[in-house]
Amino acid sequence: MNPIFKIYAVSVVMALGILGAFGALQFVLADGSSTAVVVQNAAPSVSAVDLTANPITLTENTSTTVTITATVTDSNGCDDVFTSGTILATVYRSGLAATSSCSADENNCYRNVPLAEVGNTCTGGSDTTGDASGTIPLWYFAEATDASSTYPTETWQVAVTARDATGDSGTSTDSTPPELNSLYALNVTSAINFGTVPPGTNTGATNQPATTTNTGNFKIDIEFSGTDMSSGGNTLTAAQQKYATTSATYASLAYTLSTSPTSKDVNLTKTTASGSPIATTTYWGIAVPNGQATGTYSGTNTFTAIFSSN
Repeated sequence: MNPIFKIYAVSVVMALGILGAFGALQFVLADGSSTAVVVQNAAPSVSAVDLTANPITLTENTSTTVTITATVTDSNGCDDVFTSGTILATVYRSGLAATSSCSADENNCYRNVPLAEVGNTCTGGSDTTGDASGTIPLWYFAEATDASSTYPTETWQVAVTARDATGDSGTSTDSTPPELNSLYALNVTSAINFGTVPPGTNTGATNQPATTTNTGNFKIDIEFSGTDMSSGGNTLTAAQQKYATTSATYASLAYTLSTSPTSKDVNLTKTTASGSPIATTTYWGIAVPNGQATGTYSGTNTFTAIFSSN
């Protein structure tokens, strides 16, 4: 055999042995697979709803501000509500339905009260929770729910609805809703000035009217009382004054003024709308006895609102 050929054959065998030890030669090509996911929108939720003060005490003849607070959570991020959505509240007497049959009414239903973020409690990004607050003025004639009211088994409630950018929403109410107290109040708008009356005479058919407006949230009667009128050291007793709910001559006026409170059944109803007060008029006269010293006499007549049972 040719020696050269022998050497070559051995070299091939050695080469194959080396490849066998380290594995066959391979060619690897990379490939990819796309990924996709749809992040579902989650409806926001509302918690820690609170309506204050508790109880609610109104202010006569004007409005009283109450405060609404709530916590809003959205697992898509709280900005989904605080930046891109809305937070609205309805404040209402609990016998009504806040989200359906509760029509806007100054007596019992205050709708679409906006709530705004408190401070920077929703920081954006992955933050899911923030606090909200808002206020609403309740009118002095809002319906009471305390024990002496027409609605003693009810309260005043608030429903807070958070709505996100897609329109999904969550609603919650106050777990400890407050009472709204009865308010018996009135305003007498005119002074009673009898003018000049000679001794031994009275005001006759010339009555002085006093207009009384109900400035509370319940039908009222009135207690009347008065002080003796005085001028220097001289006195004209309260009993010289008479009054009635209809105009009449002095002799026909129904009631004599007393220094002690005396209740009269006037049934003065409350108003049901701001700007439309409910009022009644009483008519007053006075007699000056013979021998009364000259002078300008003055005193105070007091009108007090009290509960009307009929």
